[in-house]
Amino acid sequence: MASRLRDGYLAVFREYPFLVPLAVVTGAGQAAFALINIYALPVYLIKDLHVSGLALGAASATFLLSETILKFPLGRLSDRLGRKPFIMLGPLVVCLNPIFFMALPTRLWFLIFPLRVADGVGAAALWPPLFAAVGDLVKDRSRAAAMSVMNTVYVAAVGGAAVLGALAAHLTGSDRAPFFLASGLLLATGMTAYFGLPHVPGAVAEVISTHDPDGKTVKQPWWGVMNGRLLVLVLMISFVMSAGVLILSNFLVLYLEIDMAFTPVRIIALLAGLAVAVLALGLPLGHAADRWGTRNAVRLSLAASALTMWLIPSCRSMATLAPVAVVLVLGHILGTPSWLALVSQLAPTARRGGVMGLVATGEGAGAVVGPLLGGWLWDLHHPWVFYGSAALLSVAATLAFTVLPKLPTVTSGQPEPEIAVS
Repeated sequence: MASRLRDGYLAVFREYPFLVPLAVVTGAGQAAFALINIYALPVYLIKDLHVSGLALGAASATFLLSETILKFPLGRLSDRLGRKPFIMLGPLVVCLNPIFFMALPTRLWFLIFPLRVADGVGAAALWPPLFAAVGDLVKDRSRAAAMSVMNTVYVAAVGGAAVLGALAAHLTGSDRAPFFLASGLLLATGMTAYFGLPHVPGAVAEVISTHDPDGKTVKQPWWGVMNGRLLVLVLMISFVMSAGVLILSNFLVLYLEIDMAFTPVRIIALLAGLAVAVLALGLPLGHAADRWGTRNAVRLSLAASALTMWLIPSCRSMATLAPVAVVLVLGHILGTPSWLALVSQLAPTARRGGVMGLVATGEGAGAVVGPLLGGWLWDLHHPWVFYGSAALLSVAATLAFTVLPKLPTVTSGQPEPEIAVS
């Protein structure tokens, strides 16, 4: 039992010790952005300033659009200049923005939009280089497990951020306290990256080539082993999957407060329980994805996520909501690292930042559409945000089952596979 626990939780850290500070950067950075996006800003705009759901969705979409536009160019730039400067500077350049949010006069609330643009720049500089760094430094056979470390911390930080936000507001009696907390987390993210991360140098320019049936050398496009059709399919799945998740981002806590009449204590208990499940099972599920194959893990994740979203509006108590929410969260932490591992496997080292940035752009486009659609559905009827999410995730699951190609799997002791170009 002890050796099984050691292999399940500690082996990847012994092989790749840099994952510890990288996980801290991931957790603090995502907690900061989630604290703003999921708790502080929605509660402040809706409850204190009384703006519409559509206006809140537009503010989130502004952030996500800015992030989407810049993810690809900043990811490509990190291929040349190295990952660490972007991971470090992204959070630092926006660490004062949360304080600016709550300092704006009510009549000038619309100035949140340019601040949200700046937030998008910081996030775009952080995430593609961070996940590309994992692809740079971790071998294929352990990549889903390593990505699972990042994703487990990432998802737990979302729930943890909502708990921290609710707790800070409850203890201080002010909806502005979470903004100060977010600012401190962004500062901690940048400083941890500066002192704790190894330098991941920019790649030397390389010519990526293969051979056609006649034996002639053919230069591949910059996106590497993905042919054009596969690239389009990957971007489609990324778009729909992201839109299906982000449609809920602004309204989940509000739904629990308004429609289910949960007290802050019950919300904290629910989110803390989900965070515990993520921390306990995230890494073992990453190892399971390495064994099952990333395609199978992505398919199972999307199917489970779609099903649970269809069920959530019928849950009217903690007893019925909690198990459905656990299945939803576990499905997400199984599928997301598998998806990231699959994409990084398709990308050559010298182009990985660009490929991850391009796929992140597809996700970002879905993330822009999601909050706008969610705001519209929220204004029509609150539970419809869950049905909208379920419909989009059902489409993503259908695409994954019908068009996602099988990739080679790697087990310990086997050589790293070569992926054929079709």
